[in-house]
Amino acid sequence: MTERFRRLPRRAARIGLRPARAVANRLRMRRARLLAARVPHRERRVGWIDVVMPVRDVADYVDESIRSVLSQSHWRVNLVVVDDDSADDTARRVQRWVERDSRVRLLSTVSHDPNAARNLALAQTDAEFLAFLDGDDVLLEHAYRDLHRRLAASGSDFIAGSYDRLADGVRTPAAFWIGDAHAIDHDATTAERSPAMLVNAVQWSKLYRRSFWDAEQLAFPEGGHFNDQIVSARAYAAASAFDVMRRPVVSWRVRSDGSSMTQQLVSPAQIADRFRTSNAALAVLAAEGSPALARHRRVQFLENDLGIAAGRLPDMGDEAYGVLRDGLAAFVPATDEAEIRRLVPSAMKVLFHLVMSDDRASAEAFIQRGGLDLLRHRPVSIGGRVHVRLPFWDDAAAGVPVECFEASPRDLRFLREAGLLETCEVLQSPPARVPGPVTRELEQMLDAAASETEAAPASV
Repeated sequence: MTERFRRLPRRAARIGLRPARAVANRLRMRRARLLAARVPHRERRVGWIDVVMPVRDVADYVDESIRSVLSQSHWRVNLVVVDDDSADDTARRVQRWVERDSRVRLLSTVSHDPNAARNLALAQTDAEFLAFLDGDDVLLEHAYRDLHRRLAASGSDFIAGSYDRLADGVRTPAAFWIGDAHAIDHDATTAERSPAMLVNAVQWSKLYRRSFWDAEQLAFPEGGHFNDQIVSARAYAAASAFDVMRRPVVSWRVRSDGSSMTQQLVSPAQIADRFRTSNAALAVLAAEGSPALARHRRVQFLENDLGIAAGRLPDMGDEAYGVLRDGLAAFVPATDEAEIRRLVPSAMKVLFHLVMSDDRASAEAFIQRGGLDLLRHRPVSIGGRVHVRLPFWDDAAAGVPVECFEASPRDLRFLREAGLLETCEVLQSPPARVPGPVTRELEQMLDAAASETEAAPASV
């Protein structure tokens, strides 16, 4: 046994593969390399997938990522790697792959922007299908085979697979809302019929028809960290149909050192960019989809993306906190408050209220007292509506409106699954409140929004 094959078990352990499967992948990759070498580059279009991979300083991960693409059972792949001024060994490692597999190309740029790097590669690719993968993530076994088969059979514009997390060599499920969105396979659905799919806004778990991508003139806005959101919004809104795959197709790496760009959640620039891209995605959905689709996505942002950002409040400096406070104030306009109050989880409503009231001390206390852990707190029923006894529930001086504690549909689901609704205490009235100036203003907004809702004609 050669030294190369003796190293396979160690490499396999890093991505959760058994040694036998790692050997099979290596043999599959060797066969694919030989088959691809017989196909001239000008003929690599029909049935082929162009895979765009921007890289920068990922020498510790890039070999694993490239190997996961080249060992796919759907071997017709053109991997275009764009090195964006790496200071480490990344470019040299990619070049070694270029020299031994005709399916790999290496481009270079000095943009320091993965979006610009992706656009550079897109201008030099023309296969029938298009995919993306980051240089530290891992494509799972048979992912392109399954994605390609489904998309070729359905005739849809693109297909979105699920994904999981990879941390310290261990694969774990992604956030539960990704699992919910991918609970079952769907063919030829739309964003209006499957709005839950909007939460999958990443590009690296999707396979596009290049004809659709070009017809809609899709491209990555350059600058910023979360521009996948904007591209996905345009794709979901424009697609005549897309497919949903239940199985995970990518392991998204969560780096232990937090160096991944999208893991840096407490810097002012990251927080500002999160709001910028969220607002841009909502504008796209409203203009190219429908106002209802944009409202649905707004709720998703508040209960997921912005909720996660706000949960990192204790780690934020003053500037980052100010960006979060002002961003939330602009993101939750008064006219949307009635719907937001009903659909956003109670913990988020309370935390957002405290932040928007500029009461940072109470917001941090809410987090420290377990406010984000729903099942630590007992539900109560008032007038037939379930509320949750989160921190500040019975603190009159805090002045958090009772409406903020009302359980959302998501809350009710988790409370029901935990058996907590069966012992729900019934109260005749909520605890007393002592409104402060900000609280009184918010309550006036809620009253105005409720009046508008009552005056609006019922939808059919």
